[in-house]
Amino acid sequence: KILLLIAVLCMVQIANAQKVFSLHAVKIEGDLKAFEKLETELNVKAAQEAVNKGDIIYWGLFKVQQFNQLDIPGDYNYVFVQWANNIDDLLGSKSAWWNNVNKVLSPAEIEQTKTLGAALKWTKDMRNLFVVEDEAYGQGNAEYFQFNFGRPVNTGGFIAENKSLWKPFFVKNMSKMNMKVWGVGRRLTFPTMDSSHNTVMSWDGFASLEDLMKFRIGGTPLPGYNEVIQKSKMGSYIPEGFTYMPIFKVLKSTTAKK
Repeated sequence: KILLLIAVLCMVQIANAQKVFSLHAVKIEGDLKAFEKLETELNVKAAQEAVNKGDIIYWGLFKVQQFNQLDIPGDYNYVFVQWANNIDDLLGSKSAWWNNVNKVLSPAEIEQTKTLGAALKWTKDMRNLFVVEDEAYGQGNAEYFQFNFGRPVNTGGFIAENKSLWKPFFVKNMSKMNMKVWGVGRRLTFPTMDSSHNTVMSWDGFASLEDLMKFRIGGTPLPGYNEVIQKSKMGSYIPEGFTYMPIFKVLKSTTAKK
């Protein structure tokens, strides 16, 4: 019984130690340039301070990549991405770094935030939490991301195959694809009915939009691809495939803890 209790406690500690992140999608109307300046030149200083102090491990502002000339009414156009080492940190008061903006910025900068904020309006927002199941990094920073959302009929199988089969393949071929980041995670929150069908998410980060699109197109198989396809059971784990695959441009992000 003692050994069983120790094993359970170890499992709880491991679960609590998993990295987590939030995706806070927003719809901004008005002066979008003012919004981008506010976040990427001013508020980012407070976010970087939180990273430096170890309160969070990453913050970024991503912009939805639109290929039409006019925005689709009602759609989100930006997403704030924030990572923490565990769920306690993500939900704790220290992760709310925006409450410290007035302590980080100068009086002149604070006045500037008020002026910029008055030129725009938040009309819609939705925040979701995810737990990281696995991740991999190449050399350099990703400038564009593809988020892949779906609902597997076998979530355990989906996660396990991503870890054991797809991660090694991507790690081996990252430099060939100019891929900078890969990861897979599970969704923890379901705030609205229309989004509740997506229970998992994977992400692919690339150096350029062209690299990302080449990844989508496919073409000449990379080394080991045919072997991966032969072993893959994704067709049974997630028969519908990914239901939503938006593309984002990284406008600004924090650097690693100094």
